[in-house]
Amino acid sequence: MANVKGNNAKKGRTVQRRGSMFDGSTLMLNRTGASVCTFSDDPTSEIFGPNKGAAVKYLNSYKMEPDKRFNVTEVQDIAKQVLTEHLEEMQYCPVNCKQQTKEIAESIKNEVKALGYNRHKIIVFVNIGQKKDHGVQFGSRCLWDAKRDNWAEAKFTNTTLWATATVYGVYYE
Repeated sequence: MANVKGNNAKKGRTVQRRGSMFDGSTLMLNRTGASVCTFSDDPTSEIFGPNKGAAVKYLNSYKMEPDKRFNVTEVQDIAKQVLTEHLEEMQYCPVNCKQQTKEIAESIKNEVKALGYNRHKIIVFVNIGQKKDHGVQFGSRCLWDAKRDNWAEAKFTNTTLWATATVYGVYYE
């Protein structure tokens, strides 16, 4: 503690300065690093140390396996049902189909997420086309983990249009 001389020094007295409870010079817990840790309480007390006899609990940093596997048949049934509900009575119109693809994809994604795939990223592609004398082929490429990732597809046709829905369940850690 430093001696402070001021008005009291004139009177012939020296006053000792009181230390702060956050004084960093008295506590240095991390001896190897440059960080200084200060406490208002005694760091050797029981609230700062581990409880004797209690098991140490560690937080999960990541999971290597999903809680629930991506079930292809379950997701395929949902995709078929949503396609049928939205397109059964619909006639092909390019303007309406643009909005319908967005609505169908969002509906499928919400219903699949409700199944409890909380460790999977759900990606839905919906395509709608006019039924004429032509063919269409779709392809996709992705980085894939065959043990944890999966996909499902559903198809729908009526008199004027065809539709496909592809749902990817990609596991992320």
